[in-house]
Amino acid sequence: MKWAVWFLGACLALPALAQQAAPDFLLLGEVHDNAEQHRLRAARLATLLADGRPTAVVFEQMPAAANAALAAQQQRSGEVDALITAGRLDRRGWRWPLHEPLLAASVAGGARVLGGNLERDELRRLMREGEGAWPPTLWALVQRTSWSEARQQAQLKAIDDGHCGALPAAMRAPMALAQRARDAQLAQTLLDARAAGAERVVLIAGNGHVDRELGVPRYLEAAGVAPARILAVGYLEHGSDDAGRYDERVQTAAAEREDPCLALKR
Repeated sequence: MKWAVWFLGACLALPALAQQAAPDFLLLGEVHDNAEQHRLRAARLATLLADGRPTAVVFEQMPAAANAALAAQQQRSGEVDALITAGRLDRRGWRWPLHEPLLAASVAGGARVLGGNLERDELRRLMREGEGAWPPTLWALVQRTSWSEARQQAQLKAIDDGHCGALPAAMRAPMALAQRARDAQLAQTLLDARAAGAERVVLIAGNGHVDRELGVPRYLEAAGVAPARILAVGYLEHGSDDAGRYDERVQTAAAEREDPCLALKR
């Protein structure tokens, strides 16, 4: 009941969003541990879903391999805790219940909930074996997506910056490859959801994944999606030096946290 009251308030507070023409692919970024950003995106999602348009919401936080179990669970019950169990969300790794408002908004709005990520074993193999170990389900999409040396260097820098310059040099290229693989899998899940009947698909993922130059939009466009049908929104913290390319930027206060660079450098 408390979620229903909160979502009603969110819808009343954001009437302008309901009047905007929505894109077919809405990509909502995040700083993973920023609860305020999750609240703002949940409010936006609740308002969006109020139009009744068939929508799928794809979560980076769950693997695409769990989607059959997610679909079966959603048919039985839309209870959020049961859904994340079916979707194999790593509660500790993602600091659950940080993302609960987004799952609750999706369920309350009648959206289909999907996982979009690769399995950890697939990522580990790709990082260990390199380009020859691309998952077969992604190979056609990857081949269609151009990837220049300039983009590779930009991706390597983003990986290094994201790890405070503490990542061993030998790990940067494998980590960049894993990031590309996640982007390709997220994009493929969005495309599959659209082909399965969703008129609109929303992605919930980190800001790096929604970057128009390096992330999921590149793969969507390579698959034939017109750029105008994609809206990439970065949710950033005040004072951030995030240089990502987004269609919109939403600024919030920084979450209270221990300096992550201290732990990485230790």
